[in-house]
Amino acid sequence: MTRRSSGPRLGGARGLRDVLGTTLAKHRLQGGLAKARSIVLWPEVVGVDLARLTRARSQQGNTLMIEVRDSSLAHFLTLQRPAFLKRLQEKLGDQSVTELRFSVGRLNTSTPVPLPEALPAPDRARARQLAQAAPESLREAALKAAEAVTRARRWRELQGYAPCPVCGEPSREQPCRACQLTLADPNVKRASLRLARDPAYLGGLSDTLGHSGADAARFLALAALAERLEGLALECVQAGHDGHYRAYLEEQATVYLKLHHRRTRLSKADWKAVPERALAVLRAGSMEVG
Repeated sequence: MTRRSSGPRLGGARGLRDVLGTTLAKHRLQGGLAKARSIVLWPEVVGVDLARLTRARSQQGNTLMIEVRDSSLAHFLTLQRPAFLKRLQEKLGDQSVTELRFSVGRLNTSTPVPLPEALPAPDRARARQLAQAAPESLREAALKAAEAVTRARRWRELQGYAPCPVCGEPSREQPCRACQLTLADPNVKRASLRLARDPAYLGGLSDTLGHSGADAARFLALAALAERLEGLALECVQAGHDGHYRAYLEEQATVYLKLHHRRTRLSKADWKAVPERALAVLRAGSMEVG
C-alpha cells in the first residue's frame, strides 16, 4: 500500500534549501553558522602574515575572540582594532560582529593558514609609513600588520575595485559597505550639518565619532556644500551683477575649501578644488582665484 503525503511535495534545490533552513531554525543552528562565518573570514581580513600569528577562536555574542602569539602583538592589534573590525564587517556584509578581543594563546605558527586566493606582495614603502607611529617596542609587529593591510589593498586594486570616496579603501561597492553603514548613522548626519557651517568642528570630531565617523560626516558635508554651490552659481548668473549673491557664493566656497583641504588657511591654488560651475562664476567676477 502506498502512503500519500498530506503536504506539498518538495523537490529540487529550492525544496532542499527550505528543509535545511527549517531544520537549522528548529535546532537553533543558524546563529552558529553565522558566527562561523566571522571565524572563517578572519584570515582574509588580516592577510597571510598575521593569519599565521593569530587565530579566531570563537564568537561570543557580537564579540569575536582571537588568540595571538604574544602580548606585544595583542597590544598592537588592540590599537588597530577599528580598522580590522571595519574590514571584517565589510566582508560579512553586516554588523553581526561589533567587537574584537585579543588574548595570548598557544599557536602553532609553523602551520601555514591557507587563504582562498594568493595575495600580491605588500607595498613596503607604504607599510613603513603606516608603522612609523607605533612605539619602538611594537615597530616590528606594526610593520608586519601594515604589510598585511597593504597586501590586501593591492589585491582589491588588482580585482578592479575603485577607492571608496569616504575611506579611500578599494571596494566593489561605492561607498564601501562599512562606510554605507557609517553614513546612515544619525550622529554622523547631525555632525555633517554642523561641519557644513563650521569646518573647524572637524578637528575634534574624531574624539566623539572616531576617524571613520569623522570622515563620513565630512563626506556628507562636502556633498551638501557642493550641491549648494551649484545652486548659488546658477542664481549668480541669473541675478547678473548682484553682489550679494556673489559674496555668499564666495563665502560658501571658502567653507567648502576649508573642509576639503582640512585647513583654515587657503592659498590661491587651493581654489581649484571648488566645483566647476561655481569656480567659473567666481573667476568671471572680481575675485582672483587660481
